Amino acid sequence: MNKNLSSVLKLLLLFIITSVSGENIFAYNNFKVAVYCTRFDVEALSDKAYFDSHIKVLKQTLHVDKVYLEVHRQTPNNLATMLKVKKYFENAGIETAAGITATKPRGNGKYFNILCYSDNNDIEILVNAVKIAAKGFDECIFDDFFFTSCRCDKCIEAKGELSWTDYRLKKMTEVSQLLVSEAKKINPDIKMVIKYPNWYAYYQYTGYNLATEPEIFDGIYSGTETRDRVYTHQNLQPYQSYGIMRYLDNVAPGRNGGGWVDPLAAGNLDTYAQQLALTLFSGTKEITLFNWSSLFKELPDGNLLSVYGTTAASTFKMFDSFAGSLGNPVGLKYYRPVNSSGDSYLASYLGMLGIPVEPVPDFPDKASIVFIPQSASADANVMTKIKSFLKNEGTVIISSGFLDKMRNRGIEEFISSDINGDVEISRVSNLQFNKTIDLKHNIVIPGIENPTNDAWSEIVGITPSGNSYPLLTYSAYSKGSVYLMAVPRNFSDLYNLPAEAIYDIKQRFAPGDVILEAKPEVSLFKYDNRMLIVKSFIDHTEPVILHFKKGVKLYDVINDREITPTCSEHKDFNLSLRANSYVVLKYE
Repeated sequence: MNKNLSSVLKLLLLFIITSVSGENIFAYNNFKVAVYCTRFDVEALSDKAYFDSHIKVLKQTLHVDKVYLEVHRQTPNNLATMLKVKKYFENAGIETAAGITATKPRGNGKYFNILCYSDNNDIEILVNAVKIAAKGFDECIFDDFFFTSCRCDKCIEAKGELSWTDYRLKKMTEVSQLLVSEAKKINPDIKMVIKYPNWYAYYQYTGYNLATEPEIFDGIYSGTETRDRVYTHQNLQPYQSYGIMRYLDNVAPGRNGGGWVDPLAAGNLDTYAQQLALTLFSGTKEITLFNWSSLFKELPDGNLLSVYGTTAASTFKMFDSFAGSLGNPVGLKYYRPVNSSGDSYLASYLGMLGIPVEPVPDFPDKASIVFIPQSASADANVMTKIKSFLKNEGTVIISSGFLDKMRNRGIEEFISSDINGDVEISRVSNLQFNKTIDLKHNIVIPGIENPTNDAWSEIVGITPSGNSYPLLTYSAYSKGSVYLMAVPRNFSDLYNLPAEAIYDIKQRFAPGDVILEAKPEVSLFKYDNRMLIVKSFIDHTEPVILHFKKGVKLYDVINDREITPTCSEHKDFNLSLRANSYVVLKYE
């Protein structure tokens, strides 16, 4: 039987109960819910009978505060249709805004049907779209197709001697300025918002410019879709639904409007629900569901059902019950400058190990611990910043990818190690857990050559033939500490490290006063007011242990009960998490 069947049946039962009651769902106290309506949705909604039947089902299922009505997708919508549908929603008590998806009609033989921003005719398409939006609305969001990967002859000529990345960053900055300016000529009060996609590691390659666009637009928005993490080509880990929100919150403090989730390639309702939950864990005040038509399913008898809407309603209701108690998210500072690449999405893999991670675009010189991935090499002054940080008693964790990029760029000041190709390890050992542990399968890591006693190998990997290579080394610099981590070539192999090694890593990396001992794929979310969320992504019940540095009292917030410690010092607490579930905790 499908492992998710019981949860689906529960959600459908909730739908039936609310439908029979005929009552509107109450608004949420801690966040707003929006639904994005594509151009095709807007055209369907212009039929009053269609609108009435669907809004009735929606109001019996899910509270919605706002809808985005699309002005353009492949072809433009006309203003009269937009205004008619806008009126329908406003009469239903739902706020409206405009949306734009920058695509051409299908059939031009190009991926994504993208526009060419070296072609004035294509630019005029978007100018007309923002003019329609500005005439009818006070807010407009660009869906995440507002990028370019065009390499047509016009683009080749316009690029000249620039790299494709530099050309696209420059071009999209210019186009962004033009579109915002054209919209504000018509409606000076319109709020122009750019939604960034879930693939933040590669923004700059297609012109998404985090260095300029957040200042050009009045606000930004975050794509938090992680979908299936194995079979979709991006391999985005579930933690990214939270991590990208935190990163973009730090890129544009106070102006990241919310997170955006769709049901595409989600695999099942649990995967869809966890994307919604992790988006909310980030502290966002708005969440958008894409898209209107995907929320509804017509049954053979002609009745409408909203399975995704019911799933969302259940998720939102649970979160809203405790959201007001959460403080600000905190975690290991992960330094990723804007428009940089390298160690793509590694932050989310660390989060899936149970380390709270806080990605930041600026070097966090006030932190106590900083993770330095390969992408940090884009900062021309990064070595000076690291040196100053270490002299102020900081701890840095340097990835093997960063070491590889920074050879002959000053890294020798802190690390004498070098990388000589890749090696395959079959066992792991260290002095702390005092044993050698066989791996489930061999793992490929960078072969770090570590000068004897210049740095100490804390954890080592052992090859099938018997040689050892460091997975984690330690050395001192001034008043600080330097760790070098050999990141497996396949990041998912982090999950295959022995539990003892993972816990050893957490002891060094996880900031604060609590450490989660659990299998990989159980995450810890930490807040600055002694609140915690422990979330399992495992499809069966899993035991976990929370270790506190000092004795505490620990409370289960949702069930309003104190949790009994497993040691007399009140430092250790055993918990059991059901499949794909989470627990909300407070400690004093």
